[in-house]
Amino acid sequence: MAPASQGPGRSGSPSGARLVISDILLFAVGITLLTLGADWLVRGASQLAKHLGVSHLVIGLTVVAFGTSAPELVVSGSASMAGEPDVAVGNVMGSTVANVGLIVGIGALLRPIVVHRRLLVRETPLVILVLTLVMVLSLNGSIGRTDGAILLVAFVLYLLFLLKWGGGRLDELAKEVEAEAGVGAAEEEDPAVPEASEDAGEKPPLGFITSIRARSGTPWNVLQIAIGLPMLLYGAHWLITSALSLAATFNVPDEVIAATMIAVGTSLPELASTVAAALRGMGDIAIGNVIGSNVFNLGLVLGTASLLRPLDLSSSLVVSQVLPALIFSILLIPLALSKEQVGRWEGGFLLAAYISYVAWIL
Repeated sequence: MAPASQGPGRSGSPSGARLVISDILLFAVGITLLTLGADWLVRGASQLAKHLGVSHLVIGLTVVAFGTSAPELVVSGSASMAGEPDVAVGNVMGSTVANVGLIVGIGALLRPIVVHRRLLVRETPLVILVLTLVMVLSLNGSIGRTDGAILLVAFVLYLLFLLKWGGGRLDELAKEVEAEAGVGAAEEEDPAVPEASEDAGEKPPLGFITSIRARSGTPWNVLQIAIGLPMLLYGAHWLITSALSLAATFNVPDEVIAATMIAVGTSLPELASTVAAALRGMGDIAIGNVIGSNVFNLGLVLGTASLLRPLDLSSSLVVSQVLPALIFSILLIPLALSKEQVGRWEGGFLLAAYISYVAWIL
């Protein structure tokens, strides 16, 4: 990567302008591969698990929930292995902030998100607890392998907690994702029979894909996984490479580019699923998806990244990344508890707060 001091020269010359354009295009390709790869991976894996007799609950708890966090996991893991701890941590913390400020903000602006008090009281404190744990573990200037193991144990405890008390929401989420994939109840009744002709006439692409999946079965699911995983890996590589090149060109610190461009790019699956749930009036799924994704990012993603390679953290990184993630997570509670919903006003406030956060770290 070119030194940051060379940035103005690169961006000011014709060759520099071409490099910037190529980096932007590569970044867009990386995001596309990450999003499509995660989508294919989660659909193939969830349907394969279903063919093997795995319940909706277990699929939702593992495959579906993992799928929306797969981009963050691959990107932060790759950054850690490449010796880029600022990118690994910035991606996790930036995604946590984006999940609350950007994603919930946009979802509430489109349609007020009704959420039951029990969901916030039961699960939001877990996110705050894990973020506090991250801050405590980072007091010595790094998150080492032992710290990573602690975060992963906390993540496993969260899964056990959901198995005992949160299964219903995840079961709904799993069915919703399967319905989006075009493999709903009709296929459950008779997997060998394609959709009715009138339905196929209304939605030709969906009917065509569903009939292919019904005929192909397990081989089609394995092919989805085999294609989705390499797309994730290549997408992460190109995303990191292009983002760091842009950071060098414009003299932007690596952790800032990770907390903004990379974090938003890897949060696109959460954005799509949360907005879709909000528009359907499924407030608990919308907010639950954000809360669950944050715990996945902090426990699974950050824990895995630090296990692969210890992450060195400066005090400024903790202040600019970890602390805002904690503040945004706390902010969600009073906004939703006031009327048991995140209304348009609250959504606008969260979105404005996110824009202010981006402006501050830039």
